[in-house]
Amino acid sequence: MRISARRLSRLLVCAAATAGFVVVPQLAAPAAVTAAPCVNGVIPLNPYVQNCNLPPRQNRVRGAAPDAGAIIACRGNPWCLSNYVNGP
Repeated sequence: MRISARRLSRLLVCAAATAGFVVVPQLAAPAAVTAAPCVNGVIPLNPYVQNCNLPPRQNRVRGAAPDAGAIIACRGNPWCLSNYVNGP
């Protein structure tokens, strides 16, 4: 059985690509995982996340007016904002 040069080159390219996908991620240094104290943006329907662009939150009192982050995150959903104000 004779292997043509074209088939051999295709086989070598595929082997190199496979090695790149397998070996390179293992050689890379693991990224340090740190929890950020805030999120750069708004997560819809999650008023509890601190936004980096807004002032830090004060202690929340049940029944008090919601802060800006909660108003923005719960925009268009009165249940979300009511749960944030009256919930735990």
